[in-house]
Amino acid sequence: MRLPGTRFLKILLFLSLLYPALLLVINLINLALPRQSGVMGLSEVFAPFLFLPLLLLTPLLFVRGFTLLRIALACCLVVGILRYMPPLNFSPPQETAAVELDLMTWNVYAKNDPQNVIEYLRQKPASVVVLQETEGRWLADDDTLKKIYPYQLRAMQGAPGGLVLLSSYPIINYDPWDSRKVAWDPGALLWAELEIAPGKTAIVATAHPGSPDTDNCKWPLCFEPSSRNKNINEIFGHVEDVLAQKKPLILAGDFNTTQWEPTYQKLTATLQDTYLRAGLGWGATWRPFKLAGKFSVLRIDYILATPDVAPLKVNVDCTKRGSDHCIMTGHYGIP
Repeated sequence: MRLPGTRFLKILLFLSLLYPALLLVINLINLALPRQSGVMGLSEVFAPFLFLPLLLLTPLLFVRGFTLLRIALACCLVVGILRYMPPLNFSPPQETAAVELDLMTWNVYAKNDPQNVIEYLRQKPASVVVLQETEGRWLADDDTLKKIYPYQLRAMQGAPGGLVLLSSYPIINYDPWDSRKVAWDPGALLWAELEIAPGKTAIVATAHPGSPDTDNCKWPLCFEPSSRNKNINEIFGHVEDVLAQKKPLILAGDFNTTQWEPTYQKLTATLQDTYLRAGLGWGATWRPFKLAGKFSVLRIDYILATPDVAPLKVNVDCTKRGSDHCIMTGHYGIP
C-alpha cells in the first residue's frame, strides 16, 4: 500500500504513534507506581479495553516506511498478552480423591424480583449457595427451597444484612451477627463451617464490600476507592481469624474490584483466585445496565480459596435473570 506525499506520511506516522506510545507509558506507570484513585486508577479498571482502539491502526501496518508503528504495536501486543491474557484451562479437571463440593455465588441485585432467584435456586445449581444484595426473607415462605437447602443463614438468622448462605450440608459452626448492628455493613463477613462428609468439614464464606465512589469528586472521570479498600481490609481482618482455624476455606462474593487494580493483591495474598486455575475465557461477571445491558464487562465477582482446596471447574453464567451480575459456579475438591 502506497500513500502520496512524504510529508503527509511523516505526519500520519507521528499521529499514529501517539496512542500506542501513550498506552505503553500508562502501563509502565501502573506497573511501577500503581495508583488506586483518579484517572490512573480508573485506567487500571478498564485496562484491557484501552487496547481496543489499536485495531483502528492495523491498516497502517501495510504502509511502506511505518516500521516504527509496527514495532510499537508489537510491543503493545506483548504487553497486552502478558498482562491481560484470560485463563485458557482446556485440560480436563484433575482427578481427586477428596470430597467434592459445588458452590455458587450471585449478587442478585437488590431491586431484582425474588421470583427470578427462587426459580433458579429450585433447580439446585449447587450444594452450597451464597447470595449478595438480598435479605433472603422470601426464603421463609418457600417450602421447596427449605427442602433443597435445609440449612440457611440469612437476615435475623445470624447473617449480616444483604448476605445469605444456603447449604444442603449441616452447618456446625458460624459467627452469629449482632442484630443491633447496622442493617448493612460492607465490612462484614458471613461464614459457616459445613459438615460435607462424616468427620470432614470446610468453611464457606461470603462478603460484599461497597463500590468505589464515582459520583462525588470535583473532576471528570472520578474514581475514589478508599471506602471500598477500607471495607476489604475489614473483611480480610475477619478472614484472617477464620484462617486461624486451619480448615479449608472458600470465600465467594462481589468484591467490586477488578483483577488489574492494586487492591486485588489483597484478595489473593493468602487465597487463590480459583477462576484463573479452573476457568476458561474472559470470565467477566458484571454488566452495567447503563453501559452494556447484554454483555458482561468486568470481572469483579470471585471465588477464592485456601491453597489446599483443589479447583476442578469454574463457570460463569451470564443469562439475564434480573441482575446486573452473572452467576459463578465452582466445583472443588476438599482435602
